[in-house]
Amino acid sequence: MARTNYYGSLGWSDLFWPGNSGGNSNQPEQDKEPSQAHQDAETAIEDLRKKYLQKAKAEFESKAQKLRQERDEALRENWILQQRAEAALPEQMAAAGINGGASESTLANLRAEYQGNRNEIRDGFINELGEISAENSAQIAESENKYNEQWLEYLLSLAKMEEEFDRKKELGYLGL
Repeated sequence: MARTNYYGSLGWSDLFWPGNSGGNSNQPEQDKEPSQAHQDAETAIEDLRKKYLQKAKAEFESKAQKLRQERDEALRENWILQQRAEAALPEQMAAAGINGGASESTLANLRAEYQGNRNEIRDGFINELGEISAENSAQIAESENKYNEQWLEYLLSLAKMEEEFDRKKELGYLGL
């Protein structure tokens, strides 16, 4: 199964590097006071992070719901088969000339088989749910790592931008 990148095709560097307008205002990034640019970027980045985490949770819930439906259908089919087998048992036993204790043990075996099938269905559900949970956790961890890497890159770029801003301010280029 292909892994999903929860940050999508939109690259962080496309959003918040100097010259891009990833913040909340129409003022170009390089002309903003650095602390305001940082606040705008931090807010936008955190909003994206939350959005992607919500997407991951929704995908997990969707997969889990599908598994629950499959489990419920399998349990329902198992129950129907059990009821049909129990209903047909007296006639089958009489046709074979079996009665008494043998029919009771046959019924007990049918019920044990039914319960064993139920346990297999439930175990399969738990295993599959565990697999999608582990996959989801790995995807979230991968996204968190990507977020942290990109955030670090942004902070380093911001430090460079602030140095440049201070330099321009000292030289009087900004008119501040």
